[in-house]
Amino acid sequence: MKVKQTALIAFCLMPALLLTSCLNSQVEEDITSTARTNYDMRSDLQPERLTIAMWDFSWLYMHYEGGAFEDLGLALDELKERGFNTVRIDAFPMIIGQLESEQDNFTIKGDPLRPWGPSDVDRDHTIVSELIEFMSLAKQKDIYVILSTWNMERLDYPDLLAAYSSFSAYWQAWESTLTILDDNQLLDHVLYVDLDQEFPYFSPFSEEIDQLGISPKAEGNAMDQAGAIQPGFGWNREQLDYVKKYLSSSLKHFQQLYPGLRFTFSLTSYWKEIRSLDIRNFDVLELHIWLTSSARFEDRTGFGQLQKDRGDHDYSDYMARINAAMHSSRPMLLKDMHNQLQFAREWSEEIAAPLTTTEAWGPWFHMDHPDMDWQWLYDWCEQCMELSSQYGFWGSTPWNYSHRYWANWENIEWYQKVNSQFLNN
Repeated sequence: MKVKQTALIAFCLMPALLLTSCLNSQVEEDITSTARTNYDMRSDLQPERLTIAMWDFSWLYMHYEGGAFEDLGLALDELKERGFNTVRIDAFPMIIGQLESEQDNFTIKGDPLRPWGPSDVDRDHTIVSELIEFMSLAKQKDIYVILSTWNMERLDYPDLLAAYSSFSAYWQAWESTLTILDDNQLLDHVLYVDLDQEFPYFSPFSEEIDQLGISPKAEGNAMDQAGAIQPGFGWNREQLDYVKKYLSSSLKHFQQLYPGLRFTFSLTSYWKEIRSLDIRNFDVLELHIWLTSSARFEDRTGFGQLQKDRGDHDYSDYMARINAAMHSSRPMLLKDMHNQLQFAREWSEEIAAPLTTTEAWGPWFHMDHPDMDWQWLYDWCEQCMELSSQYGFWGSTPWNYSHRYWANWENIEWYQKVNSQFLNN
């Protein structure tokens, strides 16, 4: 009788046991799914947050007696004082790739009206020794570096772009640059390498990409042809195929050579097109996100037609238009910024690459000028930098004016505030 009772009890408990087992299995699956969904790459990256200043080519152009970057050590100390832990610079690979020796000089043309890196007269620079000096000081001061390049021609190399008509030639220039830094133990504080700044605008291959957009057999312009591939796209199929080959093969090439480094291409336009290519070997997704990408802002301010240099121009109408645009359209402009950040976050998660911006938020051009006010830009950029932390950015920048030659550099408290907010969120 006891045996029968035991069997009966076990039989009756079986559904409950099975249900419990199923529930436990479902809970474990839910936990795993939640952990996977909520995983934040930043928690396992070092450092967990990047506060980034973009010093472009200015660090070299103005590295001379009396220049804003005369004392690189002082400049880097001031960078840390303002709460930055990372700086993005031009490493000049195309110049280095043309040098016969590491002691060779090259000349930077004087241009006091140049918006970034203005200089008074033509000046000679020894790029290798100056790059080593900068990188050594940054390493000593625990400042991380992002290497990039604007691929701009110089006086000594008027046909510089023509020397880089193939992927392999361009790769070799970057290899020469990275080898020099590696030989001097100056790669361990490099967070990533941006192989072609704001691709395709500064790229040695931009002209070839443009030519692929023109087909003698097709009627209409390149945009019409592109629309036949995908409505709203700015590239046709030939261009898309070329871009995918260039980006993917370049990333693979350098990842194989330098498995301990990260590589990417920074982007300011063609987001939809490049995302559609499903390139999965970006190590970082660096997107430059501008207020000036908004048609509302452009239509109201006429930003595109401005004379963009340090000359004596009348910007009073432009500034009045900015004030009017922010009065009438700020909520819509802010919503558009939310939309861009959401797109960026989804793309980042889709390809499992941490998200950064090193140039962003306001108009990409603004100047110290009697007609131009900065307060609206302080307010706008501060809010956008806060949003970047909410949308999961690994690295962010207050704006692209974080240079010693803009008057705002003296506003130490503002820099400390916005950088601290990002680091602590």
